[in-house]
Amino acid sequence: MKFSEGKDFKAIAVCMAKFDNTDQRRFIENFYRACKANNYKVFIFSSMVDFYYDDTFEDGEKQIFQLMEPEKFDAVVLLSLTFKKPEIVEEIAKRVLAANVPCISVAREIEGCTCVSYDFGNYFEEVVRHIVEHHGARKVNFIAGMRGNSFSDERLDVYKKVLKNNNIPIEEDRIGYGDFWEGPTAQVMDDFLKSGKEIDAIICANDYMAMEACRKLREAGIRVPEDILVSGFDGVELERSHYPRLCTSATDDVALSGKVAEIIHDIFAGKHVEDSYSIGCKLQLGQSCGCMSFNNSPTDFIKMGNRYFLAHKHERSITAYIESMFIKIPVLSNREHVAGIWGDLLYYVREYVGGDFYLAFNTDFLNDDMEIWPHVRPMELDDGHHYYTDRMQIPISYRHCNYTTGFSIDRESLIPFLDEQIKDDGVILFLPVRVQKSTAGYLASCFVPENFEYFMLYSFTMNMNSVIEMQKYRIDHQNLYSTDQLTKLLNRKGFYLHMEPKIQRAIKEKDEVAVISLDMNWLKQTNDTYGHKEGDFALAKISEIMEAAAGPDAVCTRFGGDEFAIALTADNAAQRSEEIMAKILADLEEFNKTGEKPYPLSVSMGYVAYVPDETRTLESYIVEADRLMYKDKNQFKDTHSWEGN
Repeated sequence: MKFSEGKDFKAIAVCMAKFDNTDQRRFIENFYRACKANNYKVFIFSSMVDFYYDDTFEDGEKQIFQLMEPEKFDAVVLLSLTFKKPEIVEEIAKRVLAANVPCISVAREIEGCTCVSYDFGNYFEEVVRHIVEHHGARKVNFIAGMRGNSFSDERLDVYKKVLKNNNIPIEEDRIGYGDFWEGPTAQVMDDFLKSGKEIDAIICANDYMAMEACRKLREAGIRVPEDILVSGFDGVELERSHYPRLCTSATDDVALSGKVAEIIHDIFAGKHVEDSYSIGCKLQLGQSCGCMSFNNSPTDFIKMGNRYFLAHKHERSITAYIESMFIKIPVLSNREHVAGIWGDLLYYVREYVGGDFYLAFNTDFLNDDMEIWPHVRPMELDDGHHYYTDRMQIPISYRHCNYTTGFSIDRESLIPFLDEQIKDDGVILFLPVRVQKSTAGYLASCFVPENFEYFMLYSFTMNMNSVIEMQKYRIDHQNLYSTDQLTKLLNRKGFYLHMEPKIQRAIKEKDEVAVISLDMNWLKQTNDTYGHKEGDFALAKISEIMEAAAGPDAVCTRFGGDEFAIALTADNAAQRSEEIMAKILADLEEFNKTGEKPYPLSVSMGYVAYVPDETRTLESYIVEADRLMYKDKNQFKDTHSWEGN
């Protein structure tokens, strides 16, 4: 069922990579405004990375898009260019189209989707022609992006085309690759300046490289534009505060997001839509080519002063946050109990993230006590490709300044109070919570995009992931010394470690504590007759049957040899113990009937259950349960004989 069914709004999903980048932020802000005017609610699903590096943790990141179930939405928008691995966004599109949901791809052609993109090639040519034909530059260097990148290659081809049309020879040593970033561009500029070749102009494939080129020229004592002209492309936000202002071509972000919203509106209205649409850019003449005066008006200085003040204020906020988290991360990562960190994290949510906030974990990762399951190793789950459970545990829920915790929801609901949250202004952004290379859960942040501190949310999420991951490493390391390696059950040390706090809680809540003692029958005969490998199989099979019968709320252990135990706390622990024991016996009988092994599996059992007090120790439970188990074992020996021959 769609989120919008029976409602007066439409639900739009947006999938992107690395939501805090400038282009993504601008799209969110502009698209939100366009959707709000049409009463569309925007759900954003984003990874924290752009999948440029082939790291294993990216497997955990990309599962956030599995959380987006296309059939629940009226339309899906893909910011395809934000994904450095096209196969990821193509797989999302495949699922959307299979659900028969309209799919709009931004900046990349995907079969079956309506594509909306900028006409970069023609408008970049306008910039190059301005430098070459209007200003008459003949000795023109070019800084491209990455080798093999389609956008970089397209702009390099435009550069060569304009030079050829103006009878200017193409010299390969005038071409460098700045990878669209400042660091590689600095090296390209050093190579240009060391070459000794005269340069009239440097054309750059984007603004970041152009601003770095200006910096390197200024550092070398070369004036822009008096000595060398410089141009960029794409009109990034930082360029507005750059001196000199660049000759560039600015993208019309409002037109792009508005066009996407318009296409969605036409689809809902049953109108015909084309397979693709092109959005133009706008040539911006600047100081770096000499077309804009360097004489700034008082208004310009006021704007620059305001920008500087806001940038400085923002920098101080970020510094304070980073310093605070730098101190806090080691403390949170070494808390004995994970549940103790939620209140501390809530402080950062309130102080730095802002807006309503929900944190959800898989129920096979976080238990009812909001602790990490000690026996779960995410890297072993489905070869590391672990998605989301049907129920999700909520350790933090912060809505309208009210904090609640310790409950669960259906994953299909995505967040608590979804129907109420949809009525509020703003978007709902979903981000992955990962551990190692697997998904542990997700967080949802609800906010109004204008003036939202995207970096703070990004930084909080990355730091929180680090805390959870270090907690998991700590528990895994602890489990290495508290887990039986054959059966993967807790050993004696692990059993006491996990049961002591449960008994203390039972004392306070007046719950019963039950301990079931189990001992395998005929282990020696199995080893002697069929070998220790079969004996190990028998022990592992019994532990498997034990765990299945006991359920997730009980603590199962192998003390050593053929000795096992199950412990649980509940208001009806005695009744549960009898049910568990009956289930174990039934499952063993069923296994023996299959004839899978030439020997039978059998256990003797005994249990005790009562409400604990301060005078009784866990050891006393074990001693009493053992006594009853040995009584059962003696009766077993009197009535049964080894049948493994």
